[in-house]
Amino acid sequence: YELKTAVGTSVFIMSATALTGSVSHFVIGGLPDIEALVLCVLSTLVFAQIAALFANKASPKTLNRITGTILVLLGAAILAVNYLG
Repeated sequence: YELKTAVGTSVFIMSATALTGSVSHFVIGGLPDIEALVLCVLSTLVFAQIAALFANKASPKTLNRITGTILVLLGAAILAVNYLG
């Protein structure tokens, strides 16, 4: 699949998973931190628009490199937290 299609599909699946988890958490009595919730929603809306503008103008090769770099950095951060922290 083209990277844009793969990422879009992945985001759709993650959204469904997050919605299900959130609803079940609220049903069992968990309440969200309203400040954190508002911050997450607003930043997601803003940065999704910025990312979409960039992704529509960038070449597939550039998007692949950026995605790969971000995934490597995230993996390194997870390893650092688990084994160095």
